[in-house]
Amino acid sequence: MKILPYLETFAAVIDKGSFTAAAESLQISKPVVSKQVSQLEKNLGVQLLHRTTRQLKPTEAGEIFAHYALNIMEKVQEAEQAVLPLQGNPQGLLRITVPESLAASKLSDVLHDFLKQYPGIELDILVSGQFVNLLEAGIDVALRAGKLEDSTLVARLLAPCHFHVCASPEYWKKHGIPKHPEELKTQNCLIYTQSPKPNTWLFKEKNSDDLTIKVKGDFRSSSGKMILNAALAGQGVFFAPSYMVINEINQGKLTTVLEDYLSTSVGLYAVYPHSHYVSAKVRIFIDYLTEHWRDETRV
Repeated sequence: MKILPYLETFAAVIDKGSFTAAAESLQISKPVVSKQVSQLEKNLGVQLLHRTTRQLKPTEAGEIFAHYALNIMEKVQEAEQAVLPLQGNPQGLLRITVPESLAASKLSDVLHDFLKQYPGIELDILVSGQFVNLLEAGIDVALRAGKLEDSTLVARLLAPCHFHVCASPEYWKKHGIPKHPEELKTQNCLIYTQSPKPNTWLFKEKNSDDLTIKVKGDFRSSSGKMILNAALAGQGVFFAPSYMVINEINQGKLTTVLEDYLSTSVGLYAVYPHSHYVSAKVRIFIDYLTEHWRDETRV
């Protein structure tokens, strides 16, 4: 019995949670999936799955075997990906997660040109400011602004990134310009709820000590675009990455404050799970973004 095809089938059943879903992912029939799993159990001499009409659950032996099966199939996929760069243009589904502020302000035009240059790649984009678990969510690449906290991931700098405290000139005229971050506690701050800590804004004292400010305000939203529009309308103070507000700042529609208390450039990063081999589609995508954004001092 050549076990690798049976391992692939069993790993798909565990990953997808059913014979039907596994069959669809492997592009084989459901009876073939059932037969291969049964043959694998017969060959091993143990029951791997509890089968009921409502659910499919691994036995104790099945859980142990699934750990090795999934690991083996991951290594097989890594081996395949290692030689893809030698086969011409990359292809396949590329799953990306990106904050809404970046998706709306900077990424769309780049993605359009990317797909024209690499027609073999399909994009599936999850727009979210939440730091999802990339492996659990099946994400290939996350675009993130800020410092990387998860040391199990690989981060590659795409471009410098800076944050600004800004509001409309009309707002500052009416409410006064803060001289120190502590004064933001009395300002109406616009809260972007997809941020990991929405009510916490980070600064540095002039002696370089970290400074955490808890802010509040009468407008909260998971949409960066709505927060930006509220700031432009004079409703409150916006803490925003430069790629989202740089045009409005240059046009005088927003005015920045407290620049001396902001952290140095933290960077816009492409983040992906650690692997011995980076797939061609991931490598090409990151290289493409780096090439198009590398000459920008602030994005």
